[in-house]
Amino acid sequence: MKCTIQPLYPVPAACTVAHLLILLLFPSLLLAQRFGGNPPSLQWRQINTDTARVIFPAGLEAQGQRVADIVHYLNRQARTSIGNRQGKVDIVLQNQTLLSNGYVQLGPFRSEFYLAPPPSSLELGSLQWEDQLALHEYRHVLQNINFRQGISKVFSYLGGELGQAAVTNIAVPNWFWEGDAVTMETALSAQGRGRLPAFFDGFRGLALSGEDYSYMKIRNGSYRDYVPNHYELGYLLSTYGRNHYGQTFWKDVTTDAVRFRGLFYPLSQSLRRRTGHNITGFYQAAMQEYNQWWKEYAARKEITPASPLLPPAKVVTNYRYVYSAGPGQWVVLKSSYQRIPGFYLVDSSGHEQLITRPGSRFDDFFSYSNGRLLWTEARYDPRWGWKDYSIIKMHDRANGKTYTITHHTKYFSPDITPDGERIITAFTTPGQRYGLHLLNAHTGALLSALPNPDNWYYTFPRFTADGGAVISPVRNREGQMALVRQSLADGAATLLTPFSYNVIGAPVVSGDTVYFTGSRKDVNNIYAVTLADKKLYQVTDRPNSVLHAAVSNRQLVFSEFTSNGYSLYTAPLRAGAWPEVDTTVNAHSAWLRPDFKEGGNILDSIPARHYPVQPYHKAYGLFNLHSWVPTFDDPDYSLTLYGNNVLNTASTAIGYTYNRNEGSSTLGANFLYGAWFPYLQAGVDYTINRSVLTQNRGRLYWNELDWHGGFTIPLILSSGLYGRSLSLSSNYHYLQTYARGFKFVDDGVQYLSNALVFNNQRVKAPQNIFTHFGQYLYLQYTHSVDNVPAHQLYGRMDLYLPGLFPNHNLVLQGAYQRKDTMQRYSFSDNFVYARGYNDPFYQHIFKLGANYHFPIVYPDWGFAHLVYLLRLRGNVFYDHSEAYDFRAKVTTRYASTGGELFFDTKIGNTIPFTFGVRYSHLLDQDPADNARNRFDFILPLQQLFSY
Repeated sequence: MKCTIQPLYPVPAACTVAHLLILLLFPSLLLAQRFGGNPPSLQWRQINTDTARVIFPAGLEAQGQRVADIVHYLNRQARTSIGNRQGKVDIVLQNQTLLSNGYVQLGPFRSEFYLAPPPSSLELGSLQWEDQLALHEYRHVLQNINFRQGISKVFSYLGGELGQAAVTNIAVPNWFWEGDAVTMETALSAQGRGRLPAFFDGFRGLALSGEDYSYMKIRNGSYRDYVPNHYELGYLLSTYGRNHYGQTFWKDVTTDAVRFRGLFYPLSQSLRRRTGHNITGFYQAAMQEYNQWWKEYAARKEITPASPLLPPAKVVTNYRYVYSAGPGQWVVLKSSYQRIPGFYLVDSSGHEQLITRPGSRFDDFFSYSNGRLLWTEARYDPRWGWKDYSIIKMHDRANGKTYTITHHTKYFSPDITPDGERIITAFTTPGQRYGLHLLNAHTGALLSALPNPDNWYYTFPRFTADGGAVISPVRNREGQMALVRQSLADGAATLLTPFSYNVIGAPVVSGDTVYFTGSRKDVNNIYAVTLADKKLYQVTDRPNSVLHAAVSNRQLVFSEFTSNGYSLYTAPLRAGAWPEVDTTVNAHSAWLRPDFKEGGNILDSIPARHYPVQPYHKAYGLFNLHSWVPTFDDPDYSLTLYGNNVLNTASTAIGYTYNRNEGSSTLGANFLYGAWFPYLQAGVDYTINRSVLTQNRGRLYWNELDWHGGFTIPLILSSGLYGRSLSLSSNYHYLQTYARGFKFVDDGVQYLSNALVFNNQRVKAPQNIFTHFGQYLYLQYTHSVDNVPAHQLYGRMDLYLPGLFPNHNLVLQGAYQRKDTMQRYSFSDNFVYARGYNDPFYQHIFKLGANYHFPIVYPDWGFAHLVYLLRLRGNVFYDHSEAYDFRAKVTTRYASTGGELFFDTKIGNTIPFTFGVRYSHLLDQDPADNARNRFDFILPLQQLFSY
């Protein structure tokens, strides 16, 4: 028996163990995936002060000024609870994407705001989006600045910004980073997620169902059960600590943690010293307090009785939106941990029929009217990753066909008239203008743009029963929401509800009544407003939040969150029994009206300073060296100095590598520029003491100089259910060798390395191991361009197919490699050999492989906060390979079969990590050592890079 360490599949040339270690130690790098994502035609401006450099596209001066005003105020007035250390940050405003997000990272120290507001207000709120981003993300800036102390500061010197990031992310759990930021967006505004009922649906659902998950399960998640995310966990723990131990409590705890006052579990040790609880006990105490409030609210006599519409699901399943499709029938959007989202027709008997599946989207909402389903799907510019679109799709149940209505648009939440002739849809522009467009439903042509003089942000527009007007929730500049009726004839808008910080979900129009989701109590409920008199009523009073409802035959069917996902309930529609709502009263309980002693809502009182605006040159800080990163990829041990510019169009790496096998040392420098259509790259590597063992057991030594440069064209071809990418590259190498004490036949070689990589993968559900249909194609041809004869052709194809059950996969592989027989120069070998065999001697070789992957168990078990086992899964395989030996002129078969056992884990409650063991039975004897059986340790590196 022989034990070795092998990858599951070969790692692409750009994905080495060194890169993996960087991504594992410094997860913030995962956020910077859109390298060179903006077209070069985009012109940039800046506001540069001692506190921040705000960088934004020309035309967004107002947004840049607003962000600068807020972060300056926060820097001077909102530091008490985190610390007074000073630093400057770069903030980039991105306006080409429709993603609603933002982040702060070290390496380099910067923040990016994605300026498109979220299409729904229920989960993230209705504040002006750049205001909320500034409140939330600048808190992360202050965290990073103030966490640079003690041991963390030492590592910032030793490893640069990424060194600090690695240590502070070990010392301070991810729930604190996000929970503290959510706390501040709530403390310093009139809203924030801490005042939104839907933000608590997950934990409240667990409490009401009696689930009591361990702290480790809450931290690490589950493939089997629904587990709330670290934003929600962090806010609950953050507020509990502030309420019981004071405003500066977490500043003191995190200071202990980043200084490592207590080498192991420093944050937990600090909590024990200050509260008497370690982190597990602290979590349990916080949840006991919140659970009591939620259970008392759910036990009230006013709760609306309702019955489940469908039998309980065996796995976590979500029915998010529902529409009446006739007596006893409804059209719903369904997804589960085993199945990707689809539109289904369900009936009261529990029967479900798939209608069609939507593609990837920025907004999961859809509408339904008279047999037609409307939704939006994401589309992407092939080259510029920041530039994307949201197009309208329609499915007609009458003929079973799906149509693309618009192209290259930025639309959300479309609705269609019952006659199928017109569509109303919300739009947004890169210049941050919003409104409604009326479209021809057959051609997508613009019929009219409704007036929007106050630049309200429209969400979920719906036609009235007569089709002459539109009902839509809107958000004003202050972040308040109201329900409005807008005439299609003259554009006149009438308020149906007053503006307030209570968020509003998607409306449903039924005759003269509009039903909608609202946040006026501790959970989101269904409310109704009558168009004739504008009176507001509460229709449901439920224990947990309602997302959406359908009205039919005096019956209400609604989607409510439970511990097993969004479930459908039904209740009679008793209009005469609805209580009228007093809109002047705040009906939230005290826990949903927190006061964090931070000064309250600052957004209405921040002074406008009118900072000077200057051009921002794209070449500024092109190299921007920020971090030293050690990597260990036996036999190679490296130390690399990395650099990236703020606009993420240039990447630099300067480093030293020691090869333990040869005893050689390499000094190298590489530069990648991605602001133009192709990526351009150039570099040089000088290696000292390369060596090879000769037949007489002597060793020959030489030095080697490699100049290289080339280009890569990365293309995004994703659409619908499939994520697709295509990369074409060509690199020229001039390699010169300097022999020591002997003479090479060739003193060097000039060669081209050309590659094509194509990846096409269908989206997958959370429990799916791999995609149910996908292809990975890698072709590489490397050949000399001088008089040294050398070439190598390599190709590989992986095909992903569904297995016998929803979470099973059949993965087929094929690979071929051919190289010259002169052996004057040998190129790097990426071939995927039959498992269990050593590398054979050959001129050309092919391999066919079959793998059947399947889950075994979901343990949801951890040990000492060090490792948490999420899933145990297996794979049985067969490999068949044949290699042609040009000297012996024979073809030799290498076939093997066996099994693999994989452990999907999280390390330190944070880092996803998979490892496994393999048993290979060799059907043909390995000529290298005559072995018949092998055990291998597996690191499936490629999974971290799969689409």
